[in-house]
Amino acid sequence: MAALHARSANGGVKAREELNFGGPNFDIEDYSFVNIAAEYEVNPHLSLFGRIDNLTNEHYAEVFGFPALGRAAYGGAKLRF
Repeated sequence: MAALHARSANGGVKAREELNFGGPNFDIEDYSFVNIAAEYEVNPHLSLFGRIDNLTNEHYAEVFGFPALGRAAYGGAKLRF
């Protein structure tokens, strides 16, 4: 019996000022992102899965000077014996 399981997550952060002790403070702009994932169970022994992080390819930094990754896709198969 085949089955499909899917989930999505979204998040966001409001603009804020990041403190930089010993130097000037930096403004972090607000951002939002979307992640999706799915798994398809072909039979009791095989399932296929995939996920896409940052679906909209949002450019943001959680911490000033360390930008987050852009869109990324992952996939694979699970075999059960």
